[in-house]
Amino acid sequence: MITETTPDASREERLSRARAALAGVSTRVGAGREEWERPALPLAQEVAGLLPEGLRRGQVIAVSGATSLMLALAARASAEGSWVAALGMPTVGVVAAARRGIDLSRLALVPHPGAQAPAAVGACVDGMDVVLLGERLALSDADRRRLGSRARERGGVIIAAGDWTGAHVRLDVERAAWTGLGAGDGRLRERELVVAVTGRRQGGARRVRVLLDADPGLRWSRPGARIDVDEEVA
Repeated sequence: MITETTPDASREERLSRARAALAGVSTRVGAGREEWERPALPLAQEVAGLLPEGLRRGQVIAVSGATSLMLALAARASAEGSWVAALGMPTVGVVAAARRGIDLSRLALVPHPGAQAPAAVGACVDGMDVVLLGERLALSDADRRRLGSRARERGGVIIAAGDWTGAHVRLDVERAAWTGLGAGDGRLRERELVVAVTGRRQGGARRVRVLLDADPGLRWSRPGARIDVDEEVA
């Protein structure tokens, strides 16, 4: 609500009213809460073992080795009402997104932002819950720092392909293998990824098996199973 001030109102009174109005808006939209106090966005069962706390708002997650994993991380949040944007990812289309469980009615695709990448990403971070970023976006280190700060302020989640200095969590796909094909027959039934998880809040790396593209008729033997760091994965 906007409150009028009289011409003779003191500067201190005007500042006080402005601060009160801003505080009211922050309370209504939740902008005054720290990112770790906001409810995390949910994850689908197949990737929940990677981030047991869910997609924590305000975080940057760097993913290397699998675009499909990036989409899978955003899938359940999208299905439950969150808005998702994918920028600088021209190989990601509506078919691929829908296959991963992304709700197309709440998806924005910007495959080629070009030189306007910083502004386009900033606008999406302001208005979207989850923002997926391709590896070749024209973003400087300064741009990335600003976008990370904006995500913390807005309570969004950035999932970026490749390296991102200062990322809260890194997910590196170390191995990917399809199963289902026989000697010239059968069909691809599931894909197993071995993902190394590192981050600011943990000592060393942990490795997690993730099954994607599983045949609906199959039961998952060990979804999100953890692998000991010393276990052979090659």
